Amino acid sequence: MPAMNGPMKKSVSRFTFHVFISQVNHRISVILILWLIVSFGCSEDPEVDTDTAKKGQRDGWAAYDKGDFSVALLTFERVIDLDVTLADAHNGLGWSYLSTSQSHNPAKTLGILAKAQKAFEGAIRSDASNADAWIGLANTLFLRRESAADFQTALRAIHNALQADHRTLFRHDYQSAADLYALRAACYYYLGETNLARSAIERALQIKPSNMAALSLQQLLK
Repeated sequence: MPAMNGPMKKSVSRFTFHVFISQVNHRISVILILWLIVSFGCSEDPEVDTDTAKKGQRDGWAAYDKGDFSVALLTFERVIDLDVTLADAHNGLGWSYLSTSQSHNPAKTLGILAKAQKAFEGAIRSDASNADAWIGLANTLFLRRESAADFQTALRAIHNALQADHRTLFRHDYQSAADLYALRAACYYYLGETNLARSAIERALQIKPSNMAALSLQQLLK
């Protein structure tokens, strides 16, 4: 084959350089496009996040009402990741933990109750008027009953619930104020405050004469 002359070598070199530059420019363009997609795709939209979080909160309570507590737990956790200020998501997380706490051995139950307590306290920090969260905290401490302090703190939580926004009460697990007074009576009973326990039982039975917890405690105090 005849030797390649100088002009042809230069022509090939220019062609090779042009192709290389085109490839580099193409890669840079692709990188810029990907960067723009990622940047704008990951940009925070508070309104979208808030709407998604509120829908997730409703979905979490729907799962809770069906008794699907594992789904409720995961849903409320995702909601809190989206919007940590949603008090009722923390509250739902607490009730979900509380509802699963009795299905485990005592050692594991204490760990779950600790998680429930943390969730209820998170709800109260976000919205101290959430009466349902105060009741959840009271139930958690009553079930833990490690010391007299648990019953005393539970009594304060019940008091705060009765002073808070009643619109958040009686949505699940307990149906009337009679249940709250029965829980108060049980705390007094374990503290040895029998007169205060009787007074709380009487109040519960005035509200609902058929309240089983109050009637059971009444029998114990006879």
